[in-house]
Amino acid sequence: MKRFKIYHDDDIIGGQIPDSWEEITVKQWAAMRPNSEPIELLSIFSNIDLSHLENTRADLNPIIRHIYEKLILDGMNKLDHRPRKPLSILGHEIKFPKDLNFERYGQKFMLKKLQQEKDDMREVVADALAIYAQPLIDGKFDGHKLEPIKKAIESLPIVLAFPWCLFFLKTLNASKRTSIVDWQPSQ
Repeated sequence: MKRFKIYHDDDIIGGQIPDSWEEITVKQWAAMRPNSEPIELLSIFSNIDLSHLENTRADLNPIIRHIYEKLILDGMNKLDHRPRKPLSILGHEIKFPKDLNFERYGQKFMLKKLQQEKDDMREVVADALAIYAQPLIDGKFDGHKLEPIKKAIESLPIVLAFPWCLFFLKTLNASKRTSIVDWQPSQ
């Protein structure tokens, strides 16, 4: 992490920004947008309120240049080619399934619904991982227990989380449909 200070009114505010993609969290990546202004990216990466950054007397150009040189230009395309590794979530070593066809219907349904509701795939990463990690942590799937797991996932590096999310979404869209044969409605 790269540290910096800004002056806002009479306060000195210390901040830090990622120095590489390995330091960008799922939450930070989810907040990024292709049309984000440089100062918005600085707010996202440093967790410093945007109004403080806009009203500082400090020269933010070196920090913004660092964001573009080290992060933006250096590798959003590297995310697609990362290997999937087990993740540590809430103290549990999570080994996700390799075949989602045998996973629970509720998980597939929730992920499909999320995918349809969200405009940007970045918004789905933490939810997708929480949906498939929750039964590995609690023993059986319960959609009401996802929030603390999602919060923990938001602090993970995006380079570890994104390959799993991409796998879940690709597998979900290519999954085999199970149909009920000779189904008769009850009378």
